Amino acid sequence: MTDNVSKFISVLLLFPSASLWADTAVLAAGDMWRAEIVYEAMPGVSRVEPGYATPLPQGTTPAQELARRQAVRIDYDPVLVGYGDLLNVFWQLVDGHDGGGQYCNRGQEFVPTLLPRDDYQWRLAQVSLTRWQALHGRASRVSLWPDSQFTPAPEMEDWAQHHPWRFGVYAHRCGGWPVALTSQP
Repeated sequence: MTDNVSKFISVLLLFPSASLWADTAVLAAGDMWRAEIVYEAMPGVSRVEPGYATPLPQGTTPAQELARRQAVRIDYDPVLVGYGDLLNVFWQLVDGHDGGGQYCNRGQEFVPTLLPRDDYQWRLAQVSLTRWQALHGRASRVSLWPDSQFTPAPEMEDWAQHHPWRFGVYAHRCGGWPVALTSQP
């Protein structure tokens, strides 16, 4: 018994920053660069990786089979930040009325989409979508995909930080930046 405990403590000491209860979320907020910057600043988020989400073939319509969304995969510690907190930030990053893209980014690649990975996230995503619709008094244009695949885009990682001047011109021209987050009840 003591050997197992000492082995467990040794592993914890070797990897002190790794959470034992880490979780992952994938969200398509219409613009991977804005989402990456905002989510990286959240306490409890350990990594934000930009990429693309595509729906899995089973159960998709022909239009969805060609769809792809700019997305971010977020690794977070659910003890410090919950999936609901990530969704609250998502709704502040997107215009839920706009189903044609976000800001000056137009096309289906930029349409905001919720991409829950399990039943728990699915239920929270449905509740957040319903809540948004109730607050705004109309249907949202945000998609909710039951199954998707995330493909990382390492060439896009930290793009805004590597090109601050280009990102600044882009963000100023497109609007919606800087993002002023508010706490949600």
